[in-house]
Amino acid sequence: MQLRKATEQDKKEAIKIAQNLKEWFNAEGIKNMKTDFKLNNLVVAIEKGKVSGFLCYTTNCGKMQLIWMGVKRDTQRKGTGAKLLKWLEKEAKKYKLHSIEVETLPDEDDYEPYKKTRAFYYKNGFKKIFYKKARVKGWDDQIVLEKVIK
Repeated sequence: MQLRKATEQDKKEAIKIAQNLKEWFNAEGIKNMKTDFKLNNLVVAIEKGKVSGFLCYTTNCGKMQLIWMGVKRDTQRKGTGAKLLKWLEKEAKKYKLHSIEVETLPDEDDYEPYKKTRAFYYKNGFKKIFYKKARVKGWDDQIVLEKVIK
C-alpha cells in the first residue's frame, strides 16, 4: 500500500468511496466533503493502482484536525485506516503539533456504523475530551476525540 497526497483524480475517487458508504456519509456530508477536499489537505491510500481510502485534514492552533476519513468497503478492517492515521501522526510530529482531534457521534448514539467508528478511534489511542452540542438545527451532537502526540 502506498500513501500519497491526493491528485485531482484521487479526490474524485475518494468521493466515490464516500458515496458508497451511505451508512456514514449522507448527501449533505458529501457536498461538504467536496468543499473540504478543495480547501484542506487530502491523503489517499493506493492499493493495486486504485484509491482504497482517504483522510482529509487541516491544522489549527498547534493541533491536527482530522476532518473526513473513509475506507473502501471491501478493504475495511485490513489496516488501511490505521495506516492513514499513522501517516497523520507522523505529519503532526514533523510539524511539532501537540495532538490530533476528530469529531464523531457520541457514545450514547447506538447507530452501529458509528459504534465501529468510535471503537476504531479508541483502539488507535484517541480519548474523549469533550461533548459538543449541535449548533445547527438538524445536525447531531458530537464528541471530540483527541490523540496526544508524543
